Amino acid sequence: MNLFQLEYFIVLAETLSYTKASQQLHITQPTLSKLIINLEHSIGSQLFMRNKRDVKLTPTGKVFYDEIKKTLHSYDSAVKKVKDLENGTTGVISIGLLGTALVHHFPKLIKRFHELYPTIKVNPMDYTYNHIMETLASGQIDVAILPDIEIDCPPHILKKTVFTDQMCVVLPQNHKFSELKSVSLTMIKDEPFIHMDSKFSRIDHNLIDNIYSREGFSPNTVYEANSLLNMMLMVDCQIGISLLASHMKQFANDTVRFVPLVGFEDYFKVTCLYNRESNDCIEKLLEVADEYAKSCIV
Repeated sequence: MNLFQLEYFIVLAETLSYTKASQQLHITQPTLSKLIINLEHSIGSQLFMRNKRDVKLTPTGKVFYDEIKKTLHSYDSAVKKVKDLENGTTGVISIGLLGTALVHHFPKLIKRFHELYPTIKVNPMDYTYNHIMETLASGQIDVAILPDIEIDCPPHILKKTVFTDQMCVVLPQNHKFSELKSVSLTMIKDEPFIHMDSKFSRIDHNLIDNIYSREGFSPNTVYEANSLLNMMLMVDCQIGISLLASHMKQFANDTVRFVPLVGFEDYFKVTCLYNRESNDCIEKLLEVADEYAKSCIV
């Protein structure tokens, strides 16, 4: 008994005609008849009642048809799953997330991904910076999506920028620069500055420090916040000013202004880190991320 015999049996059982079945299978009637007789011998039971005019299933044939139909369906399903897995169109992607930039964009990105690849399951998890790098290096997650702060990656970890964002000066609404279209760093170098405490977020602290270092001076820090929301709150209280990416406007009060910082239009980057060998589905995710990034302004 082989797969072809079973498929030929199904066609004959559904057409109940050697002429129609042989035409559909592109074989001769004698060949089909011989294959069916061999199948009956192999299972030890007659499957069809035959006469010169009719072909009918025997009671045994009806039971055999119902069971083989289900078996062949399971076989086809198994073959498709294996092919999809090899082609990267089914499987599981474990994603580590870090950063507020993803609050708005990640759900839209994954919605689009599921529309294109409904058989690939996505498992997102929030992490701290140290934890996300450890779990990626150990293979516990396939992808890490986080702000790029010139991360040094081991050779087996690849890096791809998926989004960029404009850096802004964050000001109280009554500040002298709040109505300007843009502000340079030299214009605000002596302003009281609200910084991120590195104990709470090394990424955000370093992101801002690198901006000032690039211009050759340090901020006049008067307060170190424990979160980005706390930074905006202190700006609103007129304790000082700060620097944040423009996507943070969605979390700010109406009394806080975000003014673009000159020369830092694409400075804030969201990066995807992934293991070169870990998961064939990752390439599909990166393709969708590219498509999504081109369709929106971060």
